[in-house]
Amino acid sequence: MSTDMPVQTPDAATRAELLAVEERRCQALLAADVATLDELFDDSIVHIHAPGLTHDKAQLLEHVATRQAYLSIIRGELDVRLVGDVAILTGPISNRLRNPDGSERTVEGVVTQVLRRDDTGVWSYLSFQMTPIGEQVWGVLPSQQVEDDEQETS
Repeated sequence: MSTDMPVQTPDAATRAELLAVEERRCQALLAADVATLDELFDDSIVHIHAPGLTHDKAQLLEHVATRQAYLSIIRGELDVRLVGDVAILTGPISNRLRNPDGSERTVEGVVTQVLRRDDTGVWSYLSFQMTPIGEQVWGVLPSQQVEDDEQETS
């Protein structure tokens, strides 16, 4: 494996820039602003929704325009890593969504997003995958239990 491009933590300005792009994406989804989403999504984007439905860019834009399902989006603390001009954002999300029958549901999960910075410095989304939070049948690992115990005593 090459170490020419190490995984790095972004500086404060780059982190703020990426979080602003993510906030812009969330606001565009809430407003069903397809023009903004078209700018934010790379032509090659692969978007995997929580139930496993996979969309390319055209399908995703159609999905947003026709369904107008997003009622609220809450993001938790995001882990942001850089590899050159590629950013990987990982963290919790809670989406309140409109159902086809007009009722509402909330889907909570963890999202991994991959963005690329182009030659002009503009970030665009290459990949998005939401994994819904499900039953945790195994519980925490022993090493996580130690971490949890240490945090409680701090």
